Amino acid sequence: MTNLTINRRRFLEAGAVGSLGLLAACNGAAAPVPAKPKPYAGKLGVQLYTFRALFEQDYAAVLKTLAEIGYKDLEFAGYFNHDPAQIKGLMDELGMASNSTHVRLEQMRGDFGAAMETAALMGQTKLILPWLAEEERTMDNYKAIADLMNERGAEAKASGMQVGYHNHEFEFETVEGEVPYDVLLSRTDPDLVTMELDFFWAHKANVDPIALFKQSPGRYTACHIKDADADGNMVNIGEGVIDFSAIFAEAGTGGLECFYVENDDTQTPADFARKSFAFLES
Repeated sequence: MTNLTINRRRFLEAGAVGSLGLLAACNGAAAPVPAKPKPYAGKLGVQLYTFRALFEQDYAAVLKTLAEIGYKDLEFAGYFNHDPAQIKGLMDELGMASNSTHVRLEQMRGDFGAAMETAALMGQTKLILPWLAEEERTMDNYKAIADLMNERGAEAKASGMQVGYHNHEFEFETVEGEVPYDVLLSRTDPDLVTMELDFFWAHKANVDPIALFKQSPGRYTACHIKDADADGNMVNIGEGVIDFSAIFAEAGTGGLECFYVENDDTQTPADFARKSFAFLES
């Protein structure tokens, strides 16, 4: 086939596309606008707490299932006595990555160096504090934890990592005349401490994620994608009332980089992962 033939074909194809646009305009219809890429395109992940029981029994089966569905990123919630190096080896075979991990408060306070060593092995750059026990939820303690996170954040930054805080609903409840989440935001250094926003728990606390993004732009580099029904129960993503399209339209304002689907209580995690992936990628 000659170059002249190829160029003629391209000219005709381009003309056809242009004619369709003109025809739409003549008929009073606007030309179609290409869909804006989803902020998590090609990097949608899973928080492995959803699979905790199955992961403990057979982590290889869990990772293979998630890779088959199409997930690319894994956020860990412990290794359940499995060897992280072996897990990482399988992830490499499956073309998966892990950009984030949860680190319990005891390890934040204690041997944080060991947590960073494991994170480095796994290729993780975010070490997120996921939970505070009820006895830890005093205002003095929230301030002390914010200071601790600044300290650990400086250590992490020196190694090319970052620490962060994951919310539930209780951080938005007033304690001793202050809102703990406001204290955590204001007392931590944005250069050292990021926030992982859990959409379900924010919804449970009647807090708008978009308002948080606009209040503290760039602070939210990770999120948990979780849905709630009208009664406040956790459900499959897309089966509830949370407006994810509106939230993700402001992903750039918040600073979102990592996106993890999660369901704390599902009895069918693989089914949840499949349905959630299908909804979010549709």
